[in-house]
Amino acid sequence: MIGGLLKSTSSLAIVAAAGMFIGGLALTPAMAADLGGDCCADLEERVADLEATTARKGNRKVSLTVSGWVARDFGWIDDADGFSEFYASGHGPSGSRVQFAGSAKMSSNWTAGYVLRFRITEDRNSTTLTNAGSSQGGGFVHPTKLDKNYIYFKNAGFGTFVLGHTYAPTDGVAEISLGGRGVTGASSASLWNATDLNGFNLENGDHEAVAYISPTIAGFTLAVAWADLDDHVTALGGGVDVWDMALRYANEFGPIRIAAGIGYTTTDDDTNAAGAAVDGANVMGSIALLHVPTGLNVAFAAGTEVDGGLGTLVADVYDKQFWHVQGGVNSNFFGPGNTSIYAEYGEYDFDGGNTAGTAAAVGVASVDTTMWGLGVVQHFDSAATELYIAYRHWEDDGTANGDVDQIMGGARIKF
Repeated sequence: MIGGLLKSTSSLAIVAAAGMFIGGLALTPAMAADLGGDCCADLEERVADLEATTARKGNRKVSLTVSGWVARDFGWIDDADGFSEFYASGHGPSGSRVQFAGSAKMSSNWTAGYVLRFRITEDRNSTTLTNAGSSQGGGFVHPTKLDKNYIYFKNAGFGTFVLGHTYAPTDGVAEISLGGRGVTGASSASLWNATDLNGFNLENGDHEAVAYISPTIAGFTLAVAWADLDDHVTALGGGVDVWDMALRYANEFGPIRIAAGIGYTTTDDDTNAAGAAVDGANVMGSIALLHVPTGLNVAFAAGTEVDGGLGTLVADVYDKQFWHVQGGVNSNFFGPGNTSIYAEYGEYDFDGGNTAGTAAAVGVASVDTTMWGLGVVQHFDSAATELYIAYRHWEDDGTANGDVDQIMGGARIKF
């Protein structure tokens, strides 16, 4: 978590004021007699003035950490149907975040904590590739979204129990990288600042959930969650119960650092908008390797998803497969921080079975999409800042857009 712990102003102010007073006596002993008994008469007044202009947390038992980042970006997008646009926004690959978190000891073995995070972003009011990233989609919307809102109870021996609005264990399990390019180089099939291509989204999103996270044993960590996706309940009845689990691994072997993960999600006993009972499942994962002395790194991700009509207006069945590879170097060439230079390539295959033969449910009956790209991310360690610029070329055979070219640059400052 990035950010500093907010402390009680009263304690800090008293210590600071006392320190200055004692320091003054040590440096100028001859003046001590002149100060008399009124040396600290206005100390409480000064402390009160400081407290009136300083943010404070509610009590001294539970810590409070404020963290997050602000991201702004610009770019250019061009597709084969003749649309071309230069844009600027704050959505990009990460958006902006503000997080409040804290914890307190319940006993010698148990810790209670909380996380409250908001996402601030501009999003395209568009749901199709044709309109993605363009003013054809109706412009921007500016939501402030509750990203996380949960409590947890942690025991070093038993693990962590989570209750509330949080991300699924599989979130990011197919986007693991050791190359320092997470701000631009996610393996999901998304147009930057726009929408997912052909329904590909490697995140299960944030939902009300009950989760368990195991202790880390020999580099392995297991997380399991059950989520109630109320947003999929329809007038025809039926909610969506999702079981989500992920196994992650991290370790070092001499000069080689490794990180990996694999996740599985199953959607049980759902009823879609057509009133049909449907189930869905996906498996995905990634592995990343880094040669620490040189910064050379590579990451590979792959996955498959099968859906029986979740949330659609018709009875359809589709399956999707993808694989994605990135490679590059991440090293401190210039002094201020690491420079990540990388290239990437991915293939995303979509096989649809839309019985209505329209784009209302899943877009198109069958689509094959390929992507290749290049990017540079410059880190400035002293300012917790990243500057980035990247290019991606998409070849899509299932929509009127055909090929899509996109350039994105921007900055993210963490706090």
